[in-house]
Amino acid sequence: MSWYLTDVARFSAERQAIECLAQEVDWFAVKTWRLDDRLRLVLDAEIGAGGRVYPIYLQYPDMFPHTPPSVFPRGDTARWSAHQFGAGGELCLEYGPDTWTANNNGRDLIESCYKLLATENPGGDELGDAPSRHVESLGQSLRIRYSRYLLTRPFCALLGRLPLRVPLEVNLVSLYHKESVVHVVDKVLLADGTQWTDPTVPSQLGSEYTERRVPICRWDETDILPSTESVDNFDSGFAAVGNVLEARYGLIVRGSELSVYFLNRTKNSVVDVAVISPLPDATRLDAAHSVLAAKRVAIVGCGSLGSKAATMLARSGVGGFVLVDDDILLPDNLIRNDLDWRDAGVHKVPALARRLQFVNPSVDVLQWRVPLGGQDANESADAMLKKISECDLILDATADPNVLNLLSAVAGFAKKPVVWAEVFGGGFGGLIARYRPGIEPPPPFMRRAIENWFGEKGSMPRRTHRPYEAIDTSIDVPMIADDADVSVIAAHATRFAIDLLIDRAPSLFPNSVYAIGLGADSVFSQPFETYPIDVGAPPPEPEIIELSDQEKATEIATLLELLKDKIGGADSSPQDN
Repeated sequence: MSWYLTDVARFSAERQAIECLAQEVDWFAVKTWRLDDRLRLVLDAEIGAGGRVYPIYLQYPDMFPHTPPSVFPRGDTARWSAHQFGAGGELCLEYGPDTWTANNNGRDLIESCYKLLATENPGGDELGDAPSRHVESLGQSLRIRYSRYLLTRPFCALLGRLPLRVPLEVNLVSLYHKESVVHVVDKVLLADGTQWTDPTVPSQLGSEYTERRVPICRWDETDILPSTESVDNFDSGFAAVGNVLEARYGLIVRGSELSVYFLNRTKNSVVDVAVISPLPDATRLDAAHSVLAAKRVAIVGCGSLGSKAATMLARSGVGGFVLVDDDILLPDNLIRNDLDWRDAGVHKVPALARRLQFVNPSVDVLQWRVPLGGQDANESADAMLKKISECDLILDATADPNVLNLLSAVAGFAKKPVVWAEVFGGGFGGLIARYRPGIEPPPPFMRRAIENWFGEKGSMPRRTHRPYEAIDTSIDVPMIADDADVSVIAAHATRFAIDLLIDRAPSLFPNSVYAIGLGADSVFSQPFETYPIDVGAPPPEPEIIELSDQEKATEIATLLELLKDKIGGADSSPQDN
């Protein structure tokens, strides 16, 4: 129901305040009150300023008095003011969503409108300049600009080094969206024949979107930019500095400024493309995160939890990944997975690799589309486990005890830490844990301690008994959890991982296992209730069998014979790979 029906007293106060204003001043006159097609209250009035009469209408919003009324030109499509949202559009006054309170009224808007028009049009030939109540944001400035160019910091730094008046060729990548097209340069063919590549632009961007070769030329600061009134005028301006432009796009560097143009030769029109300059360089992560660029993380399981954790790690600056999973992304997975419909039907590993490189173009990703611990060739499994063992951290996102046992054996041998996490069925909570060889017990022992902890409290968490991708409906179905449930646990696991990769001493986390509540169920009485779980000290190291000197010499002699045969060219197993 409209505000003037629910608050008749306010309706009366608004009318009285405005009628009183008309009696007090000679520059304002009320014409009529009315309701528009949407039943909004509207006042038609006139304001006199600078020897001119401005017909206006004051439009009250549906949410009045919590949002301010608007003042528009009435029956006039001309631009009245520099503080106006386009010709014939709303006037930008002192009172807007950021300055309005319910104590203000429509009279305040009328008085503000008069001050604006009288300041900018004081009479005579001179025009005044009214101060703005706000600075136009980047979003506001681009709201009506369809064609945009994104200027990156590396390309910006290159512009000043380009030779003067020497046409070069760039690779322009165009990303078409419903409301805009955004262009970016990812490669430049330099004058010496070498190619410059922008390290901040994903390498696969060009192959997935539209790319074209277009010219770029650096002009002298004194050169006049070509006219955009028509293609003919533009070509003439281009030719004035000894250049010829035959392409549909052209880039001109003048001083430190870049101008981008689109030429529609059919319509004889030129579009001055809006250039989005980079923000001032500012650090968004603390100095400790800088070491992550040299770290490599194995993500085993690229489903909902693994895809989210991997993406968070890439955003945090991790420079390398080994991704392991053999599953396909299906539309049903989109309810929780960090990927989207563009990757439906694709193996999760290459799809997630693409996502990581779009998030952090500098990442290096090694892909293994195989099931860890599943039915696959022994040699392939051995090579994969070797690559996993070379990582700085292993993150198990499979919630599969058999996979965790295998990874813990690899981690123990390679002395590498492991983080694992799981979301409990029903989405009421989850678990995060870390294993540091020599500090915590191996994961099989830790799992036993965790199960005992829940058992002592008399409430074991519900878990799925099969992988999510299993199709046989005769066995248990996946437990329920929404994207927010998974995201919370993935975020906590990622913080665990970052703490290990930075090698903070002491760790931010005094415990190695946490049960995290997201609802009142199992051991949790309310959301965000968290329990640290003590898993005890690691067991004693197994006794190392020592060989006698004679036994060592015998074994070494055997190895030397094998090496001798190999180096000498003998091949007793020609069928071996």
